Amino acid sequence: MAAYRAVGAFVGSLGEDGARIFINRQWGYWVVPEIRPAEASYVNMPPAYRPKFFAGLVAYQTTQLQQAMGYSQEVAHDLAYHQVQGVQHDDAGLPHRHLVAAKWKKNIIGGAWYVAVPERASSLLWIMIEDAYQGQGHGRRLLAHVAEQARAAGATGLVLHVFTANALAVTLYQKLGFSDIAKEMFLPW
Repeated sequence: MAAYRAVGAFVGSLGEDGARIFINRQWGYWVVPEIRPAEASYVNMPPAYRPKFFAGLVAYQTTQLQQAMGYSQEVAHDLAYHQVQGVQHDDAGLPHRHLVAAKWKKNIIGGAWYVAVPERASSLLWIMIEDAYQGQGHGRRLLAHVAEQARAAGATGLVLHVFTANALAVTLYQKLGFSDIAKEMFLPW
């Protein structure tokens, strides 16, 4: 699992496509395509969607643990379930934790769970876009929204963790200006 960090500031639009440019003094810049506000929006995650969101996180984490750690389906699922439940429990009543839902044409299609504390690096705990909507830029735009909200809350940057075997996510994060700042290593028995 690698940890990535991006420190960026929205500086305006560029080009005819309306792409947003985020400047990162240390690592350059990244571009986030704009879409019409009527099609995409971000709201506090409704309680009715949370079970689907958390189930998606458990399913994703289960797969990642199986691939990265070689765990059986049962062990990986149990661990993933307890990880998500543990973060949910720790989340109770904390003012700096946020659950945001991504909406596309009035349907919730995914979400993000992050911590944004003023004068500290914000931490993206989980991000998920439903399978049917992946590969269409929704994750990129949701991540940009999280970064904007964290910056507005006074955070100094954004940190996330990703399994190195998740090549699509690693590539996306690197394209967005995140840099590798740590490595988690595993010694199997």
